[in-house]
Amino acid sequence: MQDGSKRRARLVLIVGVLLAVFAGVGTFVYASGAGGVQAAPAIPTTPVVVAAREIPAKTTITQGDLKVVEFNLDSKPGAALAKQEDAIGKVTTTPISVGEPVLLSKLNDGKTGFVVMPLDALGPDGAPKADAPFFRAFSVTVPDADAVGGNVVPGDIVDLMITLNFDPTKFYDRTRPTQTADTSTKIVLEKVVILARVGAVYTIRSNTDTAERLAYLQGAGVKLSMLLRAPKDERAANTGGQTGPGVIAEYKIKVPEKVLAPAPR
Repeated sequence: MQDGSKRRARLVLIVGVLLAVFAGVGTFVYASGAGGVQAAPAIPTTPVVVAAREIPAKTTITQGDLKVVEFNLDSKPGAALAKQEDAIGKVTTTPISVGEPVLLSKLNDGKTGFVVMPLDALGPDGAPKADAPFFRAFSVTVPDADAVGGNVVPGDIVDLMITLNFDPTKFYDRTRPTQTADTSTKIVLEKVVILARVGAVYTIRSNTDTAERLAYLQGAGVKLSMLLRAPKDERAANTGGQTGPGVIAEYKIKVPEKVLAPAPR
């Protein structure tokens, strides 16, 4: 009877030990499995504006030129932009490749550099719109005395005025008896943007037809003068030009008369 009790006691002890072993193994397996599915720590990122396509130098940036991607925080360039709005409308000083971060050091506000095609003439792809004028950058030479004392700077808006000695007999086969050679002055271009300046040489934006006309006037020795507009003054002058008779009448200039010599006695 005692032997049976001892055998049962041993059996209970063995079963208890086995259960303890199984429980320990199960706990280890569970802990190992739980540790294997834990997510890796998240790498901090930050938004960076990059070029969505090739952007040449001297290009006004449009929304289609840009996209925003996430960069690792420790690899973000120091001068990179986070918002597209900070780049749209600015001008590239150097080319920017696809995927390259758009840096402040590669942009300017259009006053220290210039673009030939204004932003409103560009389509979504950055190319000129089909109905956009054939804009060109063109230079004219205007001495300081005829350019507001040399106080015209890039970004200013001016009107261009010409003054020439006009002889109708040189241009027309037939002239009216009232027509005569005289100095003539006229504002020929209004709201001209000054893109750049080097001394007395000013770079402006014009279409191809206007560039040809200005080249002719300069070649013919016509005097060019600049009239500086006030900021935000968009009004058209629409003047008719001036010649001697009009100026004399407006300012009531006394017309010189010949002095008749006294008749000999």
